[in-house]
Amino acid sequence: MRKERQTLFGLMLSSFIINLGWGAILPFMAIYADLFFYDFHWGSLTINVTTQIGLLTSAMMISRAILAPIFGRLSDSEGRKPVIVVGLAMYVFLTFGFGLAKAFWSLFLVRFFQGVASALVWPVAESAIVDISEDEKRGRNLGWFILSQSLGWAIGPFLGSGLFSLSKLIVVGDVAAFRITFFFLGALSFFSFLAFNFMVIDPKTGTARMNLKDLWKALVDVLKTFGQFRIRVPKLLRPSFWKERSGSLKSIYFLSFTNGFNFAMVFPILSLFLVDSYGLTAETVGIIFGISGIVGVTFNPLGGYLADKTSKKILVVISGTLSAILLFFLGFQMVAYGLIALFIVRQLIQQINMPAFRALQADLVKDEVRGLEFGNVQMFNNFGAVLGPIIGGILYGQFRGSTPLWTIGSVNIFGLEVLLIITTTIMILSALVIFFFVKKKDYVVNVKKIKEESERITPIDLND
Repeated sequence: MRKERQTLFGLMLSSFIINLGWGAILPFMAIYADLFFYDFHWGSLTINVTTQIGLLTSAMMISRAILAPIFGRLSDSEGRKPVIVVGLAMYVFLTFGFGLAKAFWSLFLVRFFQGVASALVWPVAESAIVDISEDEKRGRNLGWFILSQSLGWAIGPFLGSGLFSLSKLIVVGDVAAFRITFFFLGALSFFSFLAFNFMVIDPKTGTARMNLKDLWKALVDVLKTFGQFRIRVPKLLRPSFWKERSGSLKSIYFLSFTNGFNFAMVFPILSLFLVDSYGLTAETVGIIFGISGIVGVTFNPLGGYLADKTSKKILVVISGTLSAILLFFLGFQMVAYGLIALFIVRQLIQQINMPAFRALQADLVKDEVRGLEFGNVQMFNNFGAVLGPIIGGILYGQFRGSTPLWTIGSVNIFGLEVLLIITTTIMILSALVIFFFVKKKDYVVNVKKIKEESERITPIDLND
């Protein structure tokens, strides 16, 4: 029990620090890129700045999509900790890379390798949480883990705004101020690496601290796996891949794909939309993200608790539908307080949805292939997130500006609403797929419990 608590706390602490750093970067990435990106003209083809911003997200997601199941399988055989520790080390260098990037292509490479690091860390970390959790505590522990992520994301924008304001007192110009901010955050990422290495207990060795020899072996294993990668027909295009999986798991794949598509289509340009349409500063954008995030994380433990005590499936369906409806109204012009309220309420619902979805996913996956299947779910999420930002960037580039696109009565509607109509429709469709196609007969947890109960009562029946 002590080892379980120590490992859970170590995973949560390192997750919090990493997400604190990235939460301080990503809300501002579009604003940062917009300061020094320029339109590319290749013959008759023009790639505008917003499309390039979308491509940055696609670069991360395509590497994560391809590698998540591969590194998930590696973690099933070699252990979770060695795989995660390599990813955390990469995060340290990549955070500094954000500050060193000076053009689209260099920032594109940083984002690509961020996807590699993400594939090493997040699906494997979720598998580790499930590994140390009893069945009835899965939702709760995943909820606490997601809370650490969400708390980092919530506080991160405040930290980013503060560091950016402080940096402007040191250097001249917004671009230089952003670069100094990223260097500060690179140092912060190093503490996440240390926390994970010294606190999380490796189930294979029973110890927490990995020495230099262990770290080197972990790096070699990851590089070997990466080096053995070959371009081949994706397994998801093979009929055998789909035949081996239940309809419930296929529905989880579909929801994960659409979640990735919807989030990545809107989020990369959301901060730019707030600057363009509302005339907000980068610091104010950070405060809005921060306030909604801080209030939202208070509901995360409730989401984990509800996932354990109620129907995970119904919780996912209801929260997904409500989140879609709220997202629809983001393109309507409103006062600042209304905008903040909309961000807050949607964040509250998302914090209930996330642990319920993770716990539902865990209930449908066997223990021996957990790393692989969690990686597959991430793969579908990431494939969606490869397409979403490209389409979002192209569409937003057509409607970008401070002037509302439509006026209905006294209500002004911005061009972002074109993207939101698409995402809202897809989110409601995804909720319906989960409602109709996730079946109780496919729950692995229920099968395990029935088997354990039958084994317990068999001796009694024989004695009778």
